[in-house]
Amino acid sequence: MSAHQQAATQTVIQLAEHMTRLKTAAASFSESTAVRERGYFSPSEDDQVVHLWVSYHMARNALYEVVTKHQQAEAKNAGASLSDFVVAYAAATVLVDAGRFLRELFADEPIIRRKLNESYELFGIAANSFEAIQLSLSDPLHAIQLYQAREFYDQNLAALRDLANGNTQIKQVLNVIDQLAGCLRVSASSYAKARASDRAKQVVDRVVHKGIGQAIYAIQSCASEWIGQLSTRPSHRPALPDSVRSELLDLLEPGDVLVTRKEHSLTNYFLPGYWPHAALYIGNGRVVEALADGVHERSVDSPFAVDAIATIRPQVASEQIEQVIQRALTHVGKPYDFDFDFTRADRMVCTEVIYRSYEGIGDMQFQLTRRAARETLSAEDLLMLARNQQRFEHLALFCPDHCNELLRDHRIESVLAATMGT
Repeated sequence: MSAHQQAATQTVIQLAEHMTRLKTAAASFSESTAVRERGYFSPSEDDQVVHLWVSYHMARNALYEVVTKHQQAEAKNAGASLSDFVVAYAAATVLVDAGRFLRELFADEPIIRRKLNESYELFGIAANSFEAIQLSLSDPLHAIQLYQAREFYDQNLAALRDLANGNTQIKQVLNVIDQLAGCLRVSASSYAKARASDRAKQVVDRVVHKGIGQAIYAIQSCASEWIGQLSTRPSHRPALPDSVRSELLDLLEPGDVLVTRKEHSLTNYFLPGYWPHAALYIGNGRVVEALADGVHERSVDSPFAVDAIATIRPQVASEQIEQVIQRALTHVGKPYDFDFDFTRADRMVCTEVIYRSYEGIGDMQFQLTRRAARETLSAEDLLMLARNQQRFEHLALFCPDHCNELLRDHRIESVLAATMGT
């Protein structure tokens, strides 16, 4: 498997576990009778449901990115493999299972449904999102497309089992599918209802029963409908200009923090601010970075695959940087934390890598901010420290919406003020 396939596979495995935890938490919350008896949410209950809802959306978003990893044109050619298909199919399975679980859990809970249909602008969650998710999952067109994918899965199960014999990750992915298999088995009546539609018949004619590419296309087509309103430009491939990349590599020193933004990217959703992501530079063209597949040591190719970047330098003694890097490396291999829980260190988000690497080194201390019922540190919180000359300082910035070159002077502040709205 390629590095990209391994990352996607690991993401699906971790997200399947995360969705299981969310389902348990949601079921526990649903068992409480206080909200029903009272008719409204208390502030603490409101925090709890918002946290669960944001966490669900983030996980759903990451699964969608796995499903749509391959462009439709690429998926139709011989470049797609059985492993590509099974990972995309597993991601779709987790998506559908979680959505239908929520429908069954809250179908007769008008107070909770009303809460989930509220707008949460800070995290990019639109009003009526719960109803939109449920409508998309019950669409007969989607039932047909998932039927095609399920048919391909069943027909090639022996080959998939053989593939799993030599690959532990694929075996885990197949276990995910087996555990949730029922959610994608379309009933005969549902399938007949879908086929009765002229538009649905066109989909059946278009989606070929056999072939990896066509099976992946069917899954992608469903996912695009499920979360289509978020995918502003799925063909966009962000990357820093070569000149900016070269300049940055000359400037960067171990311990520097890279804060980035991808335009038209789903990774911008459910994270506050214009600048949603951060990575820690450890030298020799390497970073420690938390993405959906977990915390890994990666090439700078990862944080450089963006449209805009701001770099800040810590105000700590040079001899302490090695301690910072060693701390960061102890977190490599941990899964991503879609709960954004800074009180635990077994799962991490991108900014928690920075927080746990630097906190207590020299004069480094961070003030966490409460968001979605969690004490967190955002990427923009880090930039604000540099803007206030507290513990970090500006190094360089490239933001094509505001400048066409790498900035290293007072103009950095004006660009940050414009993008951060302060």
